[in-house]
Amino acid sequence: MFAISRQTRTTALDGALREVVLRVDYGMITHGLAPLFVDGRPTELQSWEFPQEIRRRLSRLNQLYDRQVNWDNPSDPDWTFSDRDRNEFNALLPYVATEIQIFLGNEWNVVIESQPL
Repeated sequence: MFAISRQTRTTALDGALREVVLRVDYGMITHGLAPLFVDGRPTELQSWEFPQEIRRRLSRLNQLYDRQVNWDNPSDPDWTFSDRDRNEFNALLPYVATEIQIFLGNEWNVVIESQPL
């Protein structure tokens, strides 16, 4: 696990643009992880020091993503993901990426690896 120090988050150590990958995956937020990867490693949500609104939206993204699976029966062939949840996820993903980019500033490049659902 990769923790982001305030210095690392606010300034790239070698003056180059740092990259953070936004990749939503099952249960990350509930396990204290951000859907943000640096150098290929997951990061702790609390280490980013995001405002509550960004944290809330990241949590919502994760909730919506997790709804794709019937957790009581993961192989349930009749399980459907609602169009409402799909549309909300697809609208929220680029919005949150933009919020994160603004929060992190010009020293970081936010790359979205998650695909619309």
